Amino acid sequence: MDNKFYFDWNIKEKPEDFIVEEIANHTFDEKGQHYLYLLEKKCYNTQELADKYGFSYAGLKDKTGITRQYVSFDKFIGEKIENTQKDKYYKLIFIGKVRKKVKLGRLIGNRFKIRLKEKDIYLQNWFINYYDTQRLKNNYLRGKEIIKKLKDKPKTRKQLSWLENFLIDSYLSFLWNKSLEIYLKEFFSGSYIVEHDIDFFIPHTDLNSIEKNIPKYWTILGYKVELEQSKDYYKQILKKEGFLLKDFIQILKNLRIKGDYRKTYIKVEPVCITNGYIVFELPKGSYATMFLKHLYRRRK
Repeated sequence: MDNKFYFDWNIKEKPEDFIVEEIANHTFDEKGQHYLYLLEKKCYNTQELADKYGFSYAGLKDKTGITRQYVSFDKFIGEKIENTQKDKYYKLIFIGKVRKKVKLGRLIGNRFKIRLKEKDIYLQNWFINYYDTQRLKNNYLRGKEIIKKLKDKPKTRKQLSWLENFLIDSYLSFLWNKSLEIYLKEFFSGSYIVEHDIDFFIPHTDLNSIEKNIPKYWTILGYKVELEQSKDYYKQILKKEGFLLKDFIQILKNLRIKGDYRKTYIKVEPVCITNGYIVFELPKGSYATMFLKHLYRRRK
């Protein structure tokens, strides 16, 4: 029986515990039509500031933390805008003009600096690229219910709202995790780490073995992707969930959900520990908290 550990590391107890900086590559051009700013904030949500000032951004950054990211405006709003209150602040600092405005997903990744808080960690430079609880909790079961309602209506075409699409994506993320888990357990022993009643299978192995035994990409379900090695594993998890693969794909086709491919594991470089913080970089779409779960699992 696999061991279970409970992830109780309160990463964001204080804003100073969680510092994240966006990594991007913007080309400056004096003839550009957009104005690039660096947004630094503490205890503010990216979206609430975007609503206030009307800028575009590449990704939402956490409210509880100190974050730095690039945003763009269609007009010049000044060299610097700053607002400081007792426990929170934000700054907008003009960087230069660019031809392309900042858009969702248009970033390389993020650099993290997270306080260890005397945690006994097992340092390694890779992790399984699961979707984490931020995406799954309170969401994936609601997404499943939307799919279930369409199960007996195979020809029904439905225009999804933003929320419905988000919830279904969360359920597809859950299925991605669980189908890959079945595959991993064929090759590796391991343990589970649990957070918010959601568990993640962590293989006890090394990067060399991971690279030899698992594919670099695993399919996210949709009607326009090839299932390749994931097909039998999706059949297993979908049967457990009460679906047939063929019917499930037809529902996704009716919903115009094309699917995609996601990296199965991430090699993390560089990783260092300094002054009580762990510092590392991740590509966009990967979760810092999932990397920490892999470091945390072998505590005694």
